[in-house]
Amino acid sequence: MNDDGAWGAPDLDLPRYLCRVGLESPPPPDLAGLSALVRVHALTLPWENLDAVRGIPGDLTIDALQRRMIDGRRGYGCTGHVPLLAAVLQRTGFRFGAASGRVLVDGRPSASTHALLLVEVDGARYLAEVGFGAVPTTPLRLESGLEQDTDGWRYRLTAAHVGFGEEWQLDFLDPSSGQWRPQYRFALTDRTWSDLRMTNFYVATSPHSPFRGRIMAVVNRSGERHVLTRDAVITTRPDGFKESVPYATADRRAILAETFAIDLPEDEAAELAAVSGS
Repeated sequence: MNDDGAWGAPDLDLPRYLCRVGLESPPPPDLAGLSALVRVHALTLPWENLDAVRGIPGDLTIDALQRRMIDGRRGYGCTGHVPLLAAVLQRTGFRFGAASGRVLVDGRPSASTHALLLVEVDGARYLAEVGFGAVPTTPLRLESGLEQDTDGWRYRLTAAHVGFGEEWQLDFLDPSSGQWRPQYRFALTDRTWSDLRMTNFYVATSPHSPFRGRIMAVVNRSGERHVLTRDAVITTRPDGFKESVPYATADRRAILAETFAIDLPEDEAAELAAVSGS
């Protein structure tokens, strides 16, 4: 478990973070506190890969993440959400660790580029997933086969032997089709801040990165999710509602600001349009 000061917690301005996500006081290191923390983080801080699309690996220091995600209206991918929440968990007394996941594309595992957090409370382990974009708004207990509800969305975690070890798989029940969709697989091995920096550089600079040229931003609301792609905004709800609304490139900055709480500078928006082709 990475509970030894390795996540830059001394540099975190905890009152600043709590004000940003709407908590009046630090949560206690119990399940209720973890649930409150995961929920406000998931519903307040957006996910985006707009720097990675432009080939720019962001700064993962706690100071830089605070300026971007707390003081500014910007999001990040998993490599930014995880160290920020890890520092918060450390400052509030939780026992936790980071792990690495392989996103499942058409059921096949991709490179190990996803970062996630595992938290131990009263002897039980929970997945605190805040960096996958469309995320569960509550911690998910690591209990194989258990279906878990988060604001109407359904998830399950399943343990299986893969190769020489055990891995867990996260699945999501797609309400529009009624089918379980595999999200990613992960092993219960520690991942460090240095590992995240390496991943952060890879996803923004490698021609093999799944984020290069693929614009995406995600915001979670209570009972609703919005996903921005290169040319449309997709809205989904737990009752199966799904709507895809096309937009013009010239409107992207306004949509990001109004719907996703992301303030993208005009010059960066122009560069993004040039790099992505629209």
